Amino acid sequence: MNAVGLAGCGGSADTGDEGPIHFSDSSSQVYEIQSLGARLDQLDERVSLGSIADVLVTASGYFISDGLNQRIVLLDRNLDPVRVIGRQGEGPGEFRFPRRLAHAGDQVLVLDIGAGRVSYLTLDGDFVRSQRFPGNANDIANHPELGLLVAGDAFPDHYLARVTVDGDSAFGRIPDELKVDHGDVFQLPLDLVTVTDDGLTHVLDADQLAVASFGPDGELVRVAFLPADLRVQKMREARERIEAFGGPERVLGVAMVVALEPLEDARLFVRMTSEGSNGRITKGLVLDLERLEAIPLVVPASRHGWRWMRGSGVYFDGMHRLVMSRGSGDAGLVTAQVKLTAEER
Repeated sequence: MNAVGLAGCGGSADTGDEGPIHFSDSSSQVYEIQSLGARLDQLDERVSLGSIADVLVTASGYFISDGLNQRIVLLDRNLDPVRVIGRQGEGPGEFRFPRRLAHAGDQVLVLDIGAGRVSYLTLDGDFVRSQRFPGNANDIANHPELGLLVAGDAFPDHYLARVTVDGDSAFGRIPDELKVDHGDVFQLPLDLVTVTDDGLTHVLDADQLAVASFGPDGELVRVAFLPADLRVQKMREARERIEAFGGPERVLGVAMVVALEPLEDARLFVRMTSEGSNGRITKGLVLDLERLEAIPLVVPASRHGWRWMRGSGVYFDGMHRLVMSRGSGDAGLVTAQVKLTAEER
């Protein structure tokens, strides 16, 4: 049996005379998940979701990637079904396994890893076109100047492939200090990519749990590691999981961070789950790239009835709007309000 996810080394990159740069834990604030709102059950008679591979928050609602049923489902802000998009197949507007969703201006990108292509949809869900990508891919982003960027293994010394109608080229060279030698053992590409409004491209390095930022010219701007204690914890969990499932020869990877999403003001949201000694569940981090501060998005310890959220996926707009998948084995959805509040001491 293979566990899919991130196999990382435990070392730290030497990024300067003073050592590696880490995001610091927020000393005063948290984003706290408050009251729950609308809900869509997995077996709702209007639309039955087989799985939730990804969710894309839009101004009017949500695009849901249903990988099991090979389709996209469009919901409004109350989680009422608006439209079912696509079906199983390889024709225009059809999907084999729609894995990731991303914004591309006034269009939506769908990474279909089963068909080896990216489909472009309007915000109403109409099919526009599709584009092949090289190699194996894990994530996609659209850059206003560079176009389609695919995080994968097409170019071994680079995080990304830039995919255009004129051909494919490497983008975002992996810094030497972040490279991991997997030897002859095949590992699935698990890096994540997104683009912020300031034109920077950010890659979440899945082996080193670091954010590498690149300018439009492909030059490295900065490398910043996730908070030190959390990074050590996650990398230890990855090593233990790999050993439990038979070692790196049998494990394709262990994904400890599963989403990298742009927020307002060029901030990033990193989705992960961890539990602290105070009993609360951390569902992700809002990364402030200017202050190098990580603000946690948490389920407060007092919400004992929300333990199902431990395994849930969270999709956050960085302000007050959030939608969650219900957790392992349940493809239902629920919305919630989020409040930025002072950290309790």
